[in-house]
Amino acid sequence: MKEISLYHLPMGWETATIDNLIGVNGLFVDGDWIESKDQNPNGGIRLIQLADIGDGTFKDKSNRFMSFNRAVELNCTFLQYGDVLVARMPDPLGRAIIFPYKEIKQYVTVVDVAIIRTGDGVYNKWLMYFLNSPEIRKKIGAFQTGTTRKRISRSNLAQINIPVPPLNEQYRIVEKIEELFSEIENVETSLYDIKKRLDFYWQTTLHYSFSGHLSQEWQVGEIINSNFESLNSIYEIPTTWKWEELGKYVDFIGAGSTPKGGRSIYTHNGIPFIRSQNVLYYSLDLNDVVYITDEINEKMSRTQTQINDVLLNITGASIGRCAYIPDNLEQANVNQHVCIIRTKPVLLYKYLSLYLNSPAIQRLIQKWSSGATREALTLSQIRSIPIPICSLEEQEFIVSELESQHTILEHTRIMLEKKISQIQMLKQSVLNKALEGRLVSQNPNDEPASELLQRIKTERIELVQGEPKIKKVKIKIEKMERTKSVLDLLKEAQKPLSAKEIWQQSKHWDSIDDFYAELKSISDLIEQTKSKTEILLSLKK
Repeated sequence: MKEISLYHLPMGWETATIDNLIGVNGLFVDGDWIESKDQNPNGGIRLIQLADIGDGTFKDKSNRFMSFNRAVELNCTFLQYGDVLVARMPDPLGRAIIFPYKEIKQYVTVVDVAIIRTGDGVYNKWLMYFLNSPEIRKKIGAFQTGTTRKRISRSNLAQINIPVPPLNEQYRIVEKIEELFSEIENVETSLYDIKKRLDFYWQTTLHYSFSGHLSQEWQVGEIINSNFESLNSIYEIPTTWKWEELGKYVDFIGAGSTPKGGRSIYTHNGIPFIRSQNVLYYSLDLNDVVYITDEINEKMSRTQTQINDVLLNITGASIGRCAYIPDNLEQANVNQHVCIIRTKPVLLYKYLSLYLNSPAIQRLIQKWSSGATREALTLSQIRSIPIPICSLEEQEFIVSELESQHTILEHTRIMLEKKISQIQMLKQSVLNKALEGRLVSQNPNDEPASELLQRIKTERIELVQGEPKIKKVKIKIEKMERTKSVLDLLKEAQKPLSAKEIWQQSKHWDSIDDFYAELKSISDLIEQTKSKTEILLSLKK
């Protein structure tokens, strides 16, 4: 999408910065610099963090608090219902939400969140949607700074020009966006529901397959299931099957290892080194596989895989996921989070892999690993996994039927994911059209945006002119102080100052990274003293 210029704006539109859009009683500030010592789990003021700010939606994830008195001492900005909160750090950078809570003086936010209160200016929901549009998000990205942790300063955010429609059109745009988003989200919800149903269907199919319902025509012969009752809680198997421990049907069970040097030994080519993230449910994902050299692979001979080995994740959040080495992966090795299971000829590797992914065995694995401080399966536990044994011919039939079902379900799942991706792109398209003025029709009777912006400017000037002169002087002094370095401020200070005071008065007021960088560079010159509530800084004498 080409950036809209002044010469291609829709009728009645203008461009303006965020500062130009804020009316009387509005504000545009950063959240507050709240350190861990300022927090109090029993406090009544909730600290809204970056994790709470989704891409257009409030995520309600944080659980940190501070006392009301401490919030007042720090002169925190209390959030209000309808404030636009903009994340100045990824991910994604610049995401904006409308603050949803109506309680007064119960919420503050962190310094890496910008607070925009439009006051008597533009429509706050319109501003939020435009900030989340792809084009504005691209502009925000162009203004980001920092090396290890990218962010956009509030001063840089304030430089971005936004196309501004007439106020009445802003309301029409928001109404149309929310109407379209509602329809899109209904479709999206339906697609996710279908995806869940596919997963449920697959789990149900696995359950019935290993209960013998899929291969009933094969179940003719003498009764050999003598321990059925004791294992009834796992699967109710046919009388012609029998329960056995897995260890009886394998030639090798062993966990992998990570070579000395960890990540530093990984290469861009060589022998694939399979980690737990590569082992999914009945499939290997080698898109992000790392490699080790032939020399390292030779030293790790015990953990070298063979074609048709079954791989089982034995630690961490992905514990229990199981797949197998396909025919086209002749050489590979595994790390310590993955176990190799090599079956005897009487047990098909695909049969075992499917069975270990079945719901009852997944529950058993979770039960066995839940008591430890860290989720993990031992090799002895793996050997003792009960497995329903039937003839090789019946195993082959079950595998064939399940793989046929799995192929169909995977194809459907991939189609659903593409549709979900397209749906999400459709939202971006709606926001792009809104930004370009193509979402709703223009009304020549609307007050032009130029008059709206002029009125906002006039009201703000009148407000300032009506304030006491002392306030004007204070504003002027603040602007002068913000041109000074940390060292200059400490030289001029008559008494020790808090770090927050120095930061807010320095030329680094819009970049906490730059502030800390200068503070570190002059640390040898600084003396720290502790007050009852904070650390104070001054120059050494």
